Amino acid sequence: MISWLLGSKLPDWDYLRDLFQDVENVAVYVSQDNVVEIVKMSDIDPIHSQVTILIHPKNLERMGIGYLKLREYVAFPVMDLHELRAMITRRGWRAIEYYNSWEFQGGWVLYDCVGCEDEQREQLGVSLRDPKASLKRIKIWRKFRRTGECETL
Repeated sequence: MISWLLGSKLPDWDYLRDLFQDVENVAVYVSQDNVVEIVKMSDIDPIHSQVTILIHPKNLERMGIGYLKLREYVAFPVMDLHELRAMITRRGWRAIEYYNSWEFQGGWVLYDCVGCEDEQREQLGVSLRDPKASLKRIKIWRKFRRTGECETL
C-alpha cells in the first residue's frame, strides 16, 4: 500500500498527516540523507500499538524519525537508562526498555496524550545528544498541559 514511499525523500509533516489520516498509529523512519527507510503502521488495540511501530532505539543511531503518530500517546527515544528511569516517575509516563544481555541499549518513553500531534512533533525535535534533553522534554509536556491543547487520558 505505502511501498511507493520507501526510498523517496521524506515528504513534509503535513503531507504525511494527510496521507495517514485514517491510520491510528504510524511511524516513518528515515536515513541520515532523509530518505524513507521504514514505514510501520498499526490499528490494533492501543495497549499493544506502541510496540508494533516503535523500532529498537539502537537503530536511531543511524536513522531518524521522520513522522510519528500514536493515537493515545506521545513517544520519544531515550538512550540513557538513568534519564529514562527519572522520566517515568511522572504520572502517566511509562517506558519500553531494550537490552542486549544485561546491557541497556536504549528505550522509548511514552506518556498519555490523545491527539497530541503538535506536542509529538516538538518532542521529536529534541536531539538525542542534547545534554539538556530531559529538561526540554518536560518543558514541552508542561507547556501543552498549561495551554490545554492536549487531552490526557
